[in-house]
Amino acid sequence: MQQKKVSVIHLIIFILKITFIGFGGGNALMPIIKKEAVDKRKWITNSEFDDIVIVTNMLPGASVIQTISYICIHLLGKFKGILVTLVAILPHVLIAFAFLILSNYLPKEYIKILSIGVLISIISFLIDFGMRYLKQSQQNIYTPLWLVIFLFSFIYCFFCPFPL
Repeated sequence: MQQKKVSVIHLIIFILKITFIGFGGGNALMPIIKKEAVDKRKWITNSEFDDIVIVTNMLPGASVIQTISYICIHLLGKFKGILVTLVAILPHVLIAFAFLILSNYLPKEYIKILSIGVLISIISFLIDFGMRYLKQSQQNIYTPLWLVIFLFSFIYCFFCPFPL
């Protein structure tokens, strides 16, 4: 494993950037992580990223944290990678507790409107991610099969109840 020279500060800023816009869970954030870690910074290769997406979707737990942890450990080694990941997610844990406390004082209508806005953002991120993968994988996967899988998943998401 060839480690690249990366500043700890750059990784912390990367993690903060990814996790501050982290509405929608792992699959909604994967395009953003790919753009930053693969395309812009070239910390990992495209095939490594594809492997990360596959593995993190098969494992239980938060796929964003798993992806970020892999990148940090890959670049800094086990001890520093785990430490940087923990330090970088600490502000978000504190902010989540603050939102939990503040949500008791907000009217339920505001929370519903916020949930709908977040849902629309997540759907647009997932459509963008799916279209990019479709363009990249046209040589490797049969397009009608891919479209059937994509449409089934997309329609299933609309009929799957979500809390409001």
